[in-house]
Amino acid sequence: MQIIVCGAGKSGSSIAEKLSQLGNEVTIIDSSPELVKKLTGKLDIRGVVGHGAHPDILERAGARDADMMIAITSSDEINMLACQIAHSIFEVPKRIARIRDKSYLNPSHQDLFTSEKLPVSVIISPEKEVAKNVLKRLEIPGAIENIPFVDDKLKFLAVKIDDDCPIVETEINELTNLFPDLKTVIVGLLRDGEIIIPKSNDKLIVGDIAYLVCPNELSRRAVSIFGHPEKEARKVVLIGGGSVGSEVATMIDLLATKINLTVIERDDASALGLADKLKNVRVLKGSGVDRDILHEADIENTETLVSLTDSDETNFLSAAFSSSEGCKRSLALLNNSDYQSLIKSLNIGEFIDPKAITISSILRHVRKGHIKRLYSLINGNAEVIEGQVSGSSELIGPSIEEMNLPQGLRIGGIIRKEKFIMPTGSTYIKEGDEIVIFSKPECIHMVEKLFRMSPDYY
Repeated sequence: MQIIVCGAGKSGSSIAEKLSQLGNEVTIIDSSPELVKKLTGKLDIRGVVGHGAHPDILERAGARDADMMIAITSSDEINMLACQIAHSIFEVPKRIARIRDKSYLNPSHQDLFTSEKLPVSVIISPEKEVAKNVLKRLEIPGAIENIPFVDDKLKFLAVKIDDDCPIVETEINELTNLFPDLKTVIVGLLRDGEIIIPKSNDKLIVGDIAYLVCPNELSRRAVSIFGHPEKEARKVVLIGGGSVGSEVATMIDLLATKINLTVIERDDASALGLADKLKNVRVLKGSGVDRDILHEADIENTETLVSLTDSDETNFLSAAFSSSEGCKRSLALLNNSDYQSLIKSLNIGEFIDPKAITISSILRHVRKGHIKRLYSLINGNAEVIEGQVSGSSELIGPSIEEMNLPQGLRIGGIIRKEKFIMPTGSTYIKEGDEIVIFSKPECIHMVEKLFRMSPDYY
């Protein structure tokens, strides 16, 4: 595909890199010559310096032949205008825009984004996507990742194997004998920084992160069996009441099952606004790295701290302080990979990567075939993909064992007519089945092929 990316900031550069690695022809546009030069020197992409919504700049970037444009500058208005021009002048088939301002995303304005008005094909709202991710992480606190698939009928979970894990050093093929009703597939392991698609006789060892697919109703039991019986958090402290923090606080405020939430926000106006808006939330004015404020929030008796400020340093330090004061679990929003590595190595909490969440949202619309949902993890070193099986798919006919699928992918779960089927070597896949596949990067095109719409799709 020929793809134009408008905006060479953190998210734009990460998306351009990922799309280029996948074999797409990528052109990036940015008003900063330094950023464009840096990216084109590092990646196999073209670069154009200029305003992403100017017609002459888009033409230089190859908009007349482009299959897709992704507008991800820091300005909502530039992103929307870029989509408008790409549609009206160049007839670019698909146009994705990052839009952050809530006034544009108000449900009462949902008819704004149509081909007759503002022709944005897909809206990406990082704040909403991150907020949903946080809520899922709070739902099952023992899981590092908790991603719903197939209308939440299946869960993709990531669980760390600690010393007290009851099944450590257990061969994977023994788990079915030990827990015949668990219906959980270990689709991957992260071991010493490397993704492994495990064999049946592989053992779980301390330090592994196990990636699981299971039915939603069994997700808590699965996490418990893997050594994390933690209960859903009831007392939460949230640092930062900005765009992401206020979104999370609003979602928690509306939950039927109430969480005792305290928000710490250092800006006077933002703190007052949150206090007026949120009826069931306590708001404190102060800094998330102030120990006195943390103690006022009762951090020592808090189950989970979530730090969502615009500063990686603040988020990291608030997690560290909270951990030292007795908070059981910390989630920190971290863009910087160095901080992400550090928070893991010091064992002071978990991180949320907004770039990875945004990339996942966009890649779903780049993939070919009947792909309905996608989640990218570990800096793009693995993907979890949900797709629907068409009548012409190569998945139909042989059993899973007879398919001789590549070592780099694993079928994690099948939903057929609303019912879960645990995939085994003798399982036959049928048209209409909804399937979740865990894949390493080198097998992604194979996954697309399996979900293609017809033999001549390409």
